[in-house]
Amino acid sequence: MAIVLANIGTSDIQRDGSRIPEEERLNAINLMHEDLQEQTNVFQPKFPILWSIDKFLRSKNEKLECLILFYTEQEGLDFRSSDTRMDFEIIHLSITQQKLFESHNPMLLGYPIHKAPYSYDRMFFHYRQAMEQILRQLTEYNVNLNQPFYVSVAGGTPACNFGLLHAVNTTRELPRNKQFIYSPRPVRKGDPQPPAVEIEVDAYLSVDELLYNFRELFEGHHYGQIKRLLESFKLLQEKDATEVHFLDALLLRKNLQYDEAVQKLNCITNHDFKEEAFFKKCFVDTQNLMNGIKLNGQRVQEKLRKPEIKRLLEEQYWKLENYYALEQYNDWVTIFMSLYENMLRLKAMDGVGTAPNEHNPGQLREAIRSWATIHGFESVLSDKFVKGEQDFPTRSTHQKMVSALEPDSLLDENSPLAVKLNRIYKERNELVHRFGGLTKETITDTFSPANWQTELKGLLHKEFHCQLKENPLTEVHDGFLHWLRHRLHQRVMSHGMYREQEGEKE
Repeated sequence: MAIVLANIGTSDIQRDGSRIPEEERLNAINLMHEDLQEQTNVFQPKFPILWSIDKFLRSKNEKLECLILFYTEQEGLDFRSSDTRMDFEIIHLSITQQKLFESHNPMLLGYPIHKAPYSYDRMFFHYRQAMEQILRQLTEYNVNLNQPFYVSVAGGTPACNFGLLHAVNTTRELPRNKQFIYSPRPVRKGDPQPPAVEIEVDAYLSVDELLYNFRELFEGHHYGQIKRLLESFKLLQEKDATEVHFLDALLLRKNLQYDEAVQKLNCITNHDFKEEAFFKKCFVDTQNLMNGIKLNGQRVQEKLRKPEIKRLLEEQYWKLENYYALEQYNDWVTIFMSLYENMLRLKAMDGVGTAPNEHNPGQLREAIRSWATIHGFESVLSDKFVKGEQDFPTRSTHQKMVSALEPDSLLDENSPLAVKLNRIYKERNELVHRFGGLTKETITDTFSPANWQTELKGLLHKEFHCQLKENPLTEVHDGFLHWLRHRLHQRVMSHGMYREQEGEKE
């Protein structure tokens, strides 16, 4: 005998190879009630995941004593179409009518999920509470907890399966012989449903589920969290230094440490990895960023047209997009202002024909004063830094220089973008000193009727000839995910082969 614990997904009950639409599920239940009363068999749903579990149990010569299912019954009408409460009812009726488990009627226990099944935090909390209730109820029903305890992670949302994994893994009262299982899809449409397969916890529940979460983490550039997740599930070994170095390099690049990132990429010795297109793109791109930093401090002809300088600015734009998507608005506007000041400095120093690293503050002051005197730029000569009243040039210094060089520049302090950015930056400073923060609504209202992305892209194109199409890191992330998928599939397969070999020895 065995116990099975599983989530129900919206596609886990099918008819004619497809999920049953929400508007037809109630009618399906009515048909099944009629079948039950009249001893007919008109409605015959398909249960691919439950069938795969049944095949797996039969291969083990085990019968199902208790089936425990989680289904969704969310609060509010807006969620009804994605709920699986009626799917649970269909399964219950199918067991009663002996349409499942070869005429064997196991005990069926259902546990509703009332909160959003896509919320990782809520699902972690929900399943931990539910496991306590499940153990208590099984004890009340005198169900033997020392029999095989299988946990299916094929149905439901990724958040639900993560919650189930952590709850089962941290519940000490469960027997040691608990085993996670996964129901693979048929290779081709029309092929029979394969039986469920055992999967190792330390190789994670399902490679696809893990990579789904990796994709979300990559979108937020959370490289350290990806590395920790791999380590926590023991998916990184000594021979996996390649993946570690690459994640470390991406994290260094995120923190603008391009020189160190290139050094870390140079530590990678895996020939196959280095031949991958995503690695080559990342390496060349990071080198360009490193060289852009060096060029920024040097006097170079036509510096603003150098591709390395453009890449520095483009990288900062995509960094802004990332922080905005993550809703880190205080950090977002700080980075925005830093980018604006860097663009001002680049434009101003290039106009003077000098570079920040070539002078100490006193020499730089004289160079700017001489340049402004020759060209008659009185506004620059009146600047506090140029007059010797400040030790270092400020944003105002560079704004005056750029305005003198190009009166119609989009970097001018009176340009629409500069005015809006200055306004929202001041508001941010006032808020953080009251332990507050910016909101998306404030940003949207400030840049209305346009948006900050359109205005900044226009500025970068006009002032620096940047063409912003797609974040180059997207291709790097996708390629690395593909590599990880291949490696993790190999790992899971090797674990499965090891288990088979151990079984043959026994």
